[in-house]
Amino acid sequence: MIKTRDVVILGRPIHLQERSKTQMKGVTIGDSLSYKFYDGEFHGMPLLFAEPKGKVAAPRSLSVTASNLTSLFQLPTIFMLPACPAYERQRLIDKDVYFVVSDKFAHLPMLLANERIRRTKLAKALTPVAQYLLLYHLQIESIEGLAARDIENKIPYSYASITLGITCLEDLGLCRKVANGSKRKTIHFGKVGKELWEQAQPFLDSPVEERIYCDELLSEDHFTTCGINALAHYTWLNPDSERTIMMTAKQLRDFKASGLLIRPNEFDGGIIIEAWKYPPVTSIGTKAEWVDRLSLAISLREDADPRVEGEVERLITETEWKG
Repeated sequence: MIKTRDVVILGRPIHLQERSKTQMKGVTIGDSLSYKFYDGEFHGMPLLFAEPKGKVAAPRSLSVTASNLTSLFQLPTIFMLPACPAYERQRLIDKDVYFVVSDKFAHLPMLLANERIRRTKLAKALTPVAQYLLLYHLQIESIEGLAARDIENKIPYSYASITLGITCLEDLGLCRKVANGSKRKTIHFGKVGKELWEQAQPFLDSPVEERIYCDELLSEDHFTTCGINALAHYTWLNPDSERTIMMTAKQLRDFKASGLLIRPNEFDGGIIIEAWKYPPVTSIGTKAEWVDRLSLAISLREDADPRVEGEVERLITETEWKG
């Protein structure tokens, strides 16, 4: 049974959920015997809490442990201490160790900075992970009523990224986080299907980061088809003669550096490569032959060809909405 508890940070109660042993894979035996570990969230920022089971280690040891945990899980690590005299608190601060002492003291500079930022700056457009979450919900499987942990094994993003993506969706009014009976925060969308898609229009961002041409790509890797040829697959439009594929921006940089692109340029070639800001929206583990309908529509909405515009409308109209 998963254990939960609360901790007060900056005057606000934060709900914590204890991590299982499987979630702590990679942690040293010493740390696993010395601490209980919890997940928590403050203003959309996921945090890892470590509670000593016995005697509190020296500040230097805590600093090393925090560094190892933060590197392993890519989450800020905060120690929950039962007591801490003033001189010891100063030693922890000097070592840049984050900690809370009951509801009396806290050294959490990244949370204070985050608090100031969120009071003045909310999201104005969907981040790549937020857009992925939305398009996954609309096309692949509804995430209505799920928490970030429930989504972790469904899409190719970490728990921390998913949490921030949900916060972005909430900032833009596309969803809200609701506390359920178990105190978890789950996602609730106010609109469904095409109504939600239309509500999101002002915030959608083209997934295409860069577009280049080349004569040949010396790789046997699988690449997902995008652009006009993907549109031709979904609609009545005729395909182009060029091969049109997508890859991540990192993949494109690696191919450029390795010389596997033959005559890369910005104007013409037998292959058109689009570097995308997020991977194909599909069920986890599935190799997509074609980019998803809605991402494709977003990527082509600036195309001035009236034939393309008409077929993009058909693409959206024929979408089978899941969420």
